[in-house]
Amino acid sequence: MIWMLAIILPLLAALLTSRYPAGRRNAGPIFVFASLPAIGLGLVEVSGITLDWFILGTHFSLDTPRRIILLLTGILWASSGLFSGSYLKDDKRRGTFNFYFGAAMAGNFGLLIAADAAAFYTFFALMTFASYGLVIHSQTPAARKAAKMYLVMAIIGELFIISALFLAVQSAGSTLFVDISPALANAANGPFIFLLGLIGFGVKVGAIPLYFWLPLAHPAAPVPASAVLSGAMIKAGLVGWMHLAPVGLVAWPSLGLMMVSLGFMSALGAVIIGLLQVDPKTNLAYSSISQMGLMTAFLGLGLYEGIPTSLLLPAIALYAFNHGTAKALLFLGTALPTRVGGYWRILMWLGLGLAVLAIVGGPLTGGLWTKYLLKTFLGKTNLPGIDVFAYLLTLSAITTTLLLSRFLHLLRQIEPPKESKAPPFILPWVFLLLAGGWWTMSPTLLPEGLMNQILGEKGMMAFFWNPLTIWSALWPIILTAGALVVVFTLKSTFLNQWIKEKPLIPPGDFLYVILWTGNLFEKQIQKGIAFMQSFVESRHSAEKIIYKFIDNKKTIQISTQAEALLRRWEVVGISFIIFFLALFFLI
Repeated sequence: MIWMLAIILPLLAALLTSRYPAGRRNAGPIFVFASLPAIGLGLVEVSGITLDWFILGTHFSLDTPRRIILLLTGILWASSGLFSGSYLKDDKRRGTFNFYFGAAMAGNFGLLIAADAAAFYTFFALMTFASYGLVIHSQTPAARKAAKMYLVMAIIGELFIISALFLAVQSAGSTLFVDISPALANAANGPFIFLLGLIGFGVKVGAIPLYFWLPLAHPAAPVPASAVLSGAMIKAGLVGWMHLAPVGLVAWPSLGLMMVSLGFMSALGAVIIGLLQVDPKTNLAYSSISQMGLMTAFLGLGLYEGIPTSLLLPAIALYAFNHGTAKALLFLGTALPTRVGGYWRILMWLGLGLAVLAIVGGPLTGGLWTKYLLKTFLGKTNLPGIDVFAYLLTLSAITTTLLLSRFLHLLRQIEPPKESKAPPFILPWVFLLLAGGWWTMSPTLLPEGLMNQILGEKGMMAFFWNPLTIWSALWPIILTAGALVVVFTLKSTFLNQWIKEKPLIPPGDFLYVILWTGNLFEKQIQKGIAFMQSFVESRHSAEKIIYKFIDNKKTIQISTQAEALLRRWEVVGISFIIFFLALFFLI
């Protein structure tokens, strides 16, 4: 029963709150209640069930990676829903927001608990298209543009996803994902099918070069929607990859190396563009692209070497948990600087600082633990240039610190309220701050075999309080902080002229390259059409010239003499001999 409640309750919440007028009632507690079954499934292992009457026969079950991500999504939807109840209380379109929010929540929960391709795709599509309503909610020109681009990319992604799932089911002879990944490992077209899924789910993940919609859509949505878009829903693409990737069953070196390379390109390249932004939410969107790039790289590492699924996928899922909770805290935190004043701002900056430390892997944070888990797999592979990738991983910690320092600097420039006050929606923000960090560091989420391999006989506290562990997490932050202090102390001309109002590179950077190429192609097409039109219009005058030439007396005389020459037997005979010899040598 709890499996169906995880889907039904969010749908009922969407319908119940869709008629809420502005200024009355708080929909937050209803969304919290609707999230409880998903949170329960994430905390407690429950036997799977099969429903023959639901979507061609649906199987619900959870493995360890999806259970971790389901707990993440349950916490985020509950926190963001409670946040939205007071944050959007006076919004005229609050009922519409609630409807799409509940529908997207149901789709997000459903795709995580679905263990067969048909149900997974149904819930994935529900989440994807319901999210369109969240992106376009404000109805501003920027929101309409972002929603249009989101919808175009979503449809393209859906085409690749449904193609990959159809071929995967055909190859396995079963709709169950437990049968699909082993079948792809043994199928001749397995890499091609996974490549289709890599592209389709890569749209949702924001992988290079499919990411350009994300810096437009996430900032355009209201703050509570941005939190779940970046913290929870973006992980749905990662789950899709996990379903199709036969990690530990086969080695696909080419695909694995490609994923590792593209992942690190995202991790480092997105940071550079994010540093040039002036909107805090856009800055965070590029940070999400960067962090998802690291998860892409480590999944590719598993495909390259064949690392056991039971070890690698839970570690990636826990990394996603840490990123999701911290990133949701930062997105929700963008609504606080204009509403929080007085001593409450100390709590605000403390929470934002802890969330930043969690993402960069600071000491005594869940980010340190999750990054350490992934680093342990670097020594278990023969990937070419693995030392380079290890340095890139360290470099990503430095660049991420720079990017999120820029985020904090952008928030600091916002004028605070004069009176000391705290809005009601600060309470769910504090709840997320407490819940997210504790569960990331809890050993109960990981398999015992993985914990034993990583820690041995040592406990978690021995790991966190190890001086070498603390120093390895601290020195990239100290280096970055020192560089920032030097730069701000010098107060160079370049720093004083640093972008404040208009980003140096517009959000969705690669989109403008695509649009420029499209416009150039369109101009060439128009030139071709104009040429054809002019040719058609001039055709009659060209025919007149030809007929005039044919009717000329001198032309007729030359034609008659040539015809008489060709009729002579000498010419015919010589021509026949030449033709025969040429044919003989050719044959």
